[in-house]
Amino acid sequence: MTRKVSVILDEVFPKIPHDKRLVIENYLSLLLKWHNNNNIISSSDTEYVIKREIYDSYQFSNLITGKTFTDIGTGGGIPGIIIAILNPDKEIVLLDRKSTYIDFLRIAQHDLGLNNVNITEQDFFVNKFQLNTETVLFKNFSNKKIAKMQYEKKLIYMIDTVKNSKSVKKVYLLTGTPVLELSEDFVEDYKLTVKKISSPFFPTSRYFAEVLL
Repeated sequence: MTRKVSVILDEVFPKIPHDKRLVIENYLSLLLKWHNNNNIISSSDTEYVIKREIYDSYQFSNLITGKTFTDIGTGGGIPGIIIAILNPDKEIVLLDRKSTYIDFLRIAQHDLGLNNVNITEQDFFVNKFQLNTETVLFKNFSNKKIAKMQYEKKLIYMIDTVKNSKSVKKVYLLTGTPVLELSEDFVEDYKLTVKKISSPFFPTSRYFAEVLL
């Protein structure tokens, strides 16, 4: 990583202890290096990844509660790895069905020394698959089974699948503006609460949503 990246991280995350910022910097180095050959994140623009993906994950981490989490469809580990770095007392399961992501996650877990991370290669929608954490995280999750669904129907399908695992009590979403357009019935049935994650770097914002099961 160049000095420029270190400076950006220091400016964007002044409240994060220096040792944790160094781990985030090392994670970012691994992520972008792997992305060059395997296309595992949405952008190769380092500053964008820091100010959008990692910043939003940092804010998301400040809003979640609980001790055990499964980051479903984690891809390159955002937000799960960021949460694990910031919260060594929390247990994070990184779940994805694609071997390319799993290979990267195992390297990152080893190289970053993340003892609070477990990695599971699994299709979330496979029948009878059981989650073993109290909380589930979703960020821009998609799958061929739900890709063409309207947003509310997609969320219902995802949440109803989570309900198959009796240990899960809460679902947290890092999501976009469609969460503001959910029906009153959905909000009431799923005990939905939403908070805006304002960005100082972009005109658009993401949203934190909590569903109680």
